[in-house]
Order: sequence, then C-alpha cells, then structure tokens
Amino acid sequence: MNTRNPAVAALLALLGVLFAAVAIFYATTDTGLLASDVARHYKHAIVAAALAVLCFVGANFARRRPA
Repeated sequence: MNTRNPAVAALLALLGVLFAAVAIFYATTDTGLLASDVARHYKHAIVAAALAVLCFVGANFARRRPA
C-alpha cells in the first residue's frame, strides 16, 4: 500500500500555511473572532501554531521521496 501522495502533501502544506497565518493573526491583533471578548488570544495562537506544525510534519511524511 502506497501512503505517499503528493496531493495530500500539498493539501497539508496549504493547511499549515493557513494555520500559521491564523496563529500570527491571533497573536498580533485584538480581535473577538471566535471568542467572547476583544483581546489578544494567545491560547488560540498557540493552538493554531501547533496545528500548523502538525500539518507540516504530516506533509513531510506524505510527500514522495526521491529514489
């Protein structure tokens, strides 16, 4: 069974970039998006950064290796 799929790797890399952008957004702006008060939400930023790292690690495992 071949688990190396470049389409999955590209999707995970794209999600990683998206989560990294969300982490930067939550860490640098005062927002009430997905939260009850308007403030900087460092916990949301940490979770989004962790998801970005997990997506990048998954993309690394899903990409094809040169022969």
